Amino acid sequence: MGTVGLWGVIVIVAVIVLLYGAKRLPDMARSLGRSSREFKDALSEAPEEFRDGMKEGDQPESESPESGPTARELELERELEAERTRRQASTPTTPEP
Repeated sequence: MGTVGLWGVIVIVAVIVLLYGAKRLPDMARSLGRSSREFKDALSEAPEEFRDGMKEGDQPESESPESGPTARELELERELEAERTRRQASTPTTPEP
Protein backbone atom coordinates (compact mmCIF):
# COMPACT_ATOMS: atom_id res chain seq x y z
CA MET A 1 0.00 0.00 0.00
CA GLY A 2 1.34 3.36 -0.94
CA THR A 3 0.55 6.89 0.01
CA VAL A 4 -2.40 8.86 -1.25
CA GLY A 5 -1.32 10.54 -4.45
CA LEU A 6 -2.69 13.52 -6.32
CA TRP A 7 -5.49 11.50 -7.94
CA GLY A 8 -6.48 10.09 -4.59
CA VAL A 9 -6.82 13.58 -3.13
CA ILE A 10 -8.85 14.70 -6.15
CA VAL A 11 -11.21 11.73 -5.79
CA ILE A 12 -11.65 12.36 -2.05
CA VAL A 13 -12.41 16.06 -2.61
CA ALA A 14 -14.86 15.18 -5.39
CA VAL A 15 -16.72 12.74 -3.15
CA ILE A 16 -16.92 15.32 -0.36
CA VAL A 17 -18.27 17.94 -2.77
CA LEU A 18 -20.87 15.48 -4.04
CA LEU A 19 -21.95 14.49 -0.54
CA TYR A 20 -22.12 17.90 1.11
CA GLY A 21 -22.38 20.36 -1.75
CA ALA A 22 -20.08 23.25 -2.62
CA LYS A 23 -22.02 25.75 -0.46
CA ARG A 24 -21.37 23.89 2.80
CA LEU A 25 -17.65 23.24 2.25
CA PRO A 26 -16.39 26.66 3.47
CA ASP A 27 -18.43 26.33 6.68
CA MET A 28 -17.10 22.84 7.25
CA ALA A 29 -13.51 23.95 6.65
CA ARG A 30 -13.98 26.90 9.04
CA SER A 31 -15.37 24.70 11.81
CA LEU A 32 -12.58 22.16 11.27
CA GLY A 33 -9.99 24.96 11.56
CA ARG A 34 -11.59 26.29 14.76
CA SER A 35 -11.71 22.90 16.40
CA SER A 36 -8.10 22.11 15.51
CA ARG A 37 -7.02 25.53 16.85
CA GLU A 38 -8.91 24.94 20.14
CA PHE A 39 -7.33 21.50 20.45
CA LYS A 40 -3.86 22.96 19.84
CA ASP A 41 -4.44 25.71 22.43
CA ALA A 42 -5.66 23.17 24.98
CA LEU A 43 -2.55 21.05 24.45
CA SER A 44 -0.25 24.04 24.88
CA GLU A 45 -2.00 25.14 28.11
CA ALA A 46 -2.04 21.70 29.75
CA PRO A 47 1.68 21.44 30.62
CA GLU A 48 1.64 24.93 32.17
CA GLU A 49 -1.25 23.92 34.43
CA PHE A 50 0.59 20.79 35.50
CA ARG A 51 3.74 22.75 36.29
CA ASP A 52 1.83 25.39 38.26
CA GLY A 53 -0.19 22.79 40.15
CA MET A 54 2.77 21.20 41.90
CA LYS A 55 5.40 23.38 43.51
CA GLU A 56 8.88 22.23 44.53
CA GLY A 57 8.86 20.24 47.76
CA ASP A 58 5.19 19.29 47.44
CA GLN A 59 4.38 15.62 47.69
CA PRO A 60 1.56 14.06 45.73
CA GLU A 61 -1.34 12.98 47.93
CA SER A 62 -0.83 9.31 47.14
CA GLU A 63 2.75 9.41 48.49
CA SER A 64 1.94 11.37 51.64
CA PRO A 65 3.30 9.40 54.62
CA GLU A 66 0.65 10.59 57.10
CA SER A 67 -2.31 9.62 54.95
CA GLY A 68 -3.97 6.40 56.03
CA PRO A 69 -6.16 4.05 54.05
CA THR A 70 -9.14 5.56 52.32
CA ALA A 71 -12.73 4.75 53.24
CA ARG A 72 -13.03 2.54 50.17
CA GLU A 73 -9.90 0.60 51.13
CA LEU A 74 -11.27 0.05 54.65
CA GLU A 75 -14.59 -1.11 53.23
CA LEU A 76 -12.84 -3.58 50.92
CA GLU A 77 -10.78 -4.92 53.82
CA ARG A 78 -13.95 -5.50 55.85
CA GLU A 79 -15.60 -7.28 52.92
CA LEU A 80 -12.53 -9.46 52.43
CA GLU A 81 -12.42 -10.38 56.12
CA ALA A 82 -16.16 -11.21 56.07
CA GLU A 83 -15.64 -13.43 53.01
CA ARG A 84 -12.76 -15.24 54.72
CA THR A 85 -14.88 -15.80 57.84
CA ARG A 86 -17.79 -17.07 55.75
CA ARG A 87 -15.56 -19.52 53.86
CA GLN A 88 -13.99 -20.83 57.08
CA ALA A 89 -17.41 -21.36 58.61
CA SER A 90 -18.71 -23.25 55.55
CA THR A 91 -15.65 -25.46 55.17
CA PRO A 92 -16.15 -28.70 57.12
CA THR A 93 -13.28 -29.65 59.34
CA THR A 94 -12.14 -33.24 59.40
CA PRO A 95 -10.89 -34.70 62.67
CA GLU A 96 -7.32 -35.91 62.66
CA PRO A 97 -6.80 -39.62 63.51
